[in-house]
Amino acid sequence: MSIPDPLLPLPPRLDQLLVVRRWLELTLARVDARIEAVGEQEAVLAQRRPLPEPAAWWLEYGRGIQRAPTRVHTSACRRGSRSRPASREEAVETLRSVPTVIACPLCRPESDLGLLDL
Repeated sequence: MSIPDPLLPLPPRLDQLLVVRRWLELTLARVDARIEAVGEQEAVLAQRRPLPEPAAWWLEYGRGIQRAPTRVHTSACRRGSRSRPASREEAVETLRSVPTVIACPLCRPESDLGLLDL
C-alpha cells in the first residue's frame, strides 16, 4: 500500500517522471539565477543608499504596563534604554499634551523647540 502524495500527483511512467524532473531542474536554475541577480542589485543599492540622519529628538518611556512617555530629550543627551526617536512635531505635541512628561533638565529640549514657557 502506497501513501498518496497530497501536493502533486506524479505520473506513473519513468519517461514522464524524467520529464518532470528536467523541468524542475530548469526552473530551479532560473530561480537561482534570479536570486543571484536580485542579490547583486540589492548590494549595489545598499552601497548607494545614504545612512539615515540621526534623530534630533527622543522620547523616553517609563516602566510598567502602560509605558507612557516620561521625558523628552535632544540627540546630544545621554538618554536611557527605554527611548525611541521622535520627530520635532511628536516632541512638541508630547510636551504640550501629556501632563506627566517633562523636558530633560540636562539637555533642555524645550529651548531648542521654542517652548520656554513650559
